[in-house]
Amino acid sequence: MLSKDINLLEELDSISKVHVLNRHDVDQIMIDFAKRILPALKIERTNVWLFNPEKTALISIGEYDSRTQIFSKNSVLDQWKYPIYFDGLRENKIILATDIYSHPLTKELNEEYSKPNNVCSLLDIPIRISGELIGVICFEKTETKKIFTEAEQSFCLSISFVLAASLEGRQRRAAQTKLEKLILEKELLLRELNHRTKNNLAILVSLIRISKNKTNGDEAKRLLEEYEQRIFSMLKIHELLQQGQNYNVINLAQYLRELINEFRVTFPQINHCIKSKINVFQFALSSKKAIHLGIVITEILMNAIKHSSANPDFELKFEFTEESENQFMLLIGDNGPGFHFKESTEKSSLGLSLISDLIEDLGINYTLPSPNNSYYKFIFISS
Repeated sequence: MLSKDINLLEELDSISKVHVLNRHDVDQIMIDFAKRILPALKIERTNVWLFNPEKTALISIGEYDSRTQIFSKNSVLDQWKYPIYFDGLRENKIILATDIYSHPLTKELNEEYSKPNNVCSLLDIPIRISGELIGVICFEKTETKKIFTEAEQSFCLSISFVLAASLEGRQRRAAQTKLEKLILEKELLLRELNHRTKNNLAILVSLIRISKNKTNGDEAKRLLEEYEQRIFSMLKIHELLQQGQNYNVINLAQYLRELINEFRVTFPQINHCIKSKINVFQFALSSKKAIHLGIVITEILMNAIKHSSANPDFELKFEFTEESENQFMLLIGDNGPGFHFKESTEKSSLGLSLISDLIEDLGINYTLPSPNNSYYKFIFISS
């Protein structure tokens, strides 16, 4: 079925823009077309009609009369005036009327069309695209009656196929143009959405930092720092999405670098304890998974800093390396004594509960801390 959003009348009117002959307008193309076929068929008139979007009327996109050499268009045949003729077309009938005035499908046209144009005989062929009736091409003899031979009928039918193919091609180009426009609009919308989201998150981070600087209590500052880092992990994703050409994925290595650099700035007192190794790989991660991973990493780093940084030998390891072809490993943790992850989660730790829930949504292989092991290990497979 044809898209209801494509108006074939308007599309054919603009066909000259893509026509291989580089004609100035579609009217001239149709005039040249008529001048070629009318003498071959020994007739005087030809015209093409297309249905309006509601299928309640036929509107001419070109009528040419060789007697006067006049080209016209935009005439209208309303269905309510000529219901039998319209029904004939819809039944996929090729209307061959040697006597237009007595033929059952065309005699409705006598007073308002046939007599004023002095049409005596006609051959009307329905135009269909993908099985859908979109209009009719008419070949008309004036002054005297004409019997269209089988060869002439085949010739006219071939012309209708060529016209239908041309219309279909133009319709597809119009649909492609519309699709490309929608894709561009979507990209602009996503860019604007990422930009606004990033700005809103940046405002939240700024407000939290102002509140943190005005807060005296250590516990309140710690909570504000945790929320600051969680929001920053989401902020950085939208910033990378805005910078990139693909608004659905980010480069994981670049994102990890940004996160660890932010922690170095936020916690300068432990900067020397952070041992990071982030190899540069072109590994793309969807924005949804990146947000979940960013929050997971933030919780892991915050927990490590909170529980182990008092240790004078504290070391925080952060590595992103290639394990094998198409398989990458992210290792995060510290040199602390380790803990039982499941039991600690059941003690209502917000950070560990977030990690547990979000890891499941990532759909990756992972290893969690255990007694004598404080490291998280995540395996990513490149498709």
